[in-house]
Amino acid sequence: MNKSIIPFDRTAKLLHWMSAIVILWATTSGLYIAFFELESTIKNHILNFNVSITTVFIPLFCWRIYHRIKRGVPQAHPAMSSLEIKLAHAGHTLLYVLVSLVLVSGVLMMGHDVKVFQLFTIPQLLEDKRTIHFFEALHLYTCRLLALLVICHLAALIKHEIMGKRILKRMI
Repeated sequence: MNKSIIPFDRTAKLLHWMSAIVILWATTSGLYIAFFELESTIKNHILNFNVSITTVFIPLFCWRIYHRIKRGVPQAHPAMSSLEIKLAHAGHTLLYVLVSLVLVSGVLMMGHDVKVFQLFTIPQLLEDKRTIHFFEALHLYTCRLLALLVICHLAALIKHEIMGKRILKRMI
């Protein structure tokens, strides 16, 4: 590996790939449920699994934010232009904001107690139907924006890899 290309540390890599798996699963399965007719039992299993996995993900995502603030981000890939660096910074910041909004709205939109993998229960946090509806709408729109931004993130990665910039090596 070129010495001027600084990789992310092991913790950042682990948290990134754990986040990627949870976000990709929850986004694709959530969109699948939203746009296709499913048997109610299958739909409920997917929804319950999504709620459980994203609830468990919340402290990991908080750790990821803390780690990023504490450690910072390695210097950008030397082949990236200043505009690409600014766009990458803005895109990553927006990813963090959207994931945070999706997770918070997901918790606050629950109109019932939540069982997490049948191991423990989180009581319903809000009672007011209008407030719950607000968070349902917020969750719906932020999930769609997050899906769009993830597609842009992956497209940028593919573009850079095809152009020989090999930025993925920093996160592997």
